[in-house]
Amino acid sequence: MSKPLLQRNTRYLLTWLPVVLLFCSFLFYVMLRMQAHHMQEKQLLLKQENVWKTFVANKGNIEKHIIGEYDIVEATQPVALNASRDTLVYYADEKKSLPFEILTGRMQWNNTSYNLTTYVSSTEISHLIIKVFITEAFILLLLLVAIVILNRKSSKLLWKPFFSTLHAANNYDIARNQPLALATHTGTTEFDELNGSMTSFVNNANTAYFNQKQFVENASHEMQTPLAIIRSKLELLINQPGLTEKSASMLQDITEANDHLSQMNRNLLLLSKIENNQFPDAGPIDVSQMLRHLLNSFQEHYEYFPALTCNIEDHVVLQANRSLIEILLSNLVNNAIIHNKENGEMNVTLSSSYLLIQNTGPKPDIDPMELFERFKKGSYQTKTTGLGLSLVKQIVLLYQYQISYQYLDGWHMIKVTFR
Repeated sequence: MSKPLLQRNTRYLLTWLPVVLLFCSFLFYVMLRMQAHHMQEKQLLLKQENVWKTFVANKGNIEKHIIGEYDIVEATQPVALNASRDTLVYYADEKKSLPFEILTGRMQWNNTSYNLTTYVSSTEISHLIIKVFITEAFILLLLLVAIVILNRKSSKLLWKPFFSTLHAANNYDIARNQPLALATHTGTTEFDELNGSMTSFVNNANTAYFNQKQFVENASHEMQTPLAIIRSKLELLINQPGLTEKSASMLQDITEANDHLSQMNRNLLLLSKIENNQFPDAGPIDVSQMLRHLLNSFQEHYEYFPALTCNIEDHVVLQANRSLIEILLSNLVNNAIIHNKENGEMNVTLSSSYLLIQNTGPKPDIDPMELFERFKKGSYQTKTTGLGLSLVKQIVLLYQYQISYQYLDGWHMIKVTFR
């Protein structure tokens, strides 16, 4: 499962950085113990040197036993020399034993050998190590939090141009013929190259798309004249005397095919104009009045009109091009009529926020998501161009509406959400 970049980066930091810090803490503790032991040995040697100088200077007339400081005894028994070791010293007044580190050295004075043992308290050293280690752990924890926070802040700042590019790419719609505005200087070489590549790619795609639309528009425009000539010649032929029934039937088929081709040509030309944003004029439109008028017109035009149920809110106003909204409503209503079943029903609901058209009919032969594509039909037996819902989709995209389709329990439902 994919996760955001910043989240993954923070997760890696929180996974591995504590491990590194713990290892460093352990290493710091070991080195601190070694340094403390070395310091104790130096203190023991220095204390030995000072005590023995005092002993010699006073010709042996000093206290030879001071608890926790030193012991001077004649060397009569073998002991470990010049090697520090741990021991416990009992304090009678406190009734407890305390840990010490001791070091014994062999000294000579007046032809007599003495063992000089000096003491250094291990308690204070342990307390020092604990305090230093706790301080170090707190600093490392604070460092961990600071690194995570600074990393998130710096990552957001460093990746800001990338997210801006991503946002622009996600909102870009080639059908609306909008330029892709990307920063040319982001402060980061890689992002500058990315934006340059994206801009070049979009410009090439725009050029290809514009050429394609220009070809469709030109082809549709040039086809109008020969189609009109064909229709006029067919009318002349139909009116010729002595026309047989078979010939009349064939001419009728040709006329229907010519009308179908003319309708397809007009729809393609209209699609091209919508995609080229050639309907800039916009104003307030009373959609409620327009929809009622269209429904009345269709009822007069079609001999077999479905049983109609209307729930149209008064004075629903949209800010758009009047011709495009009329095309949108006309195609949706016409689609609900021609794809209905015999003695079917149709429900039309209009509010300030949406338009819902429902009609009975057979289940589509294709994936419902493909119904809004060009030349896609719910049933291949219908004599439609397959461009009606494609026109609706382009108008919806132009005005940033939302459209959805659903087939449930024998009902087709198309909903256009205005806001």
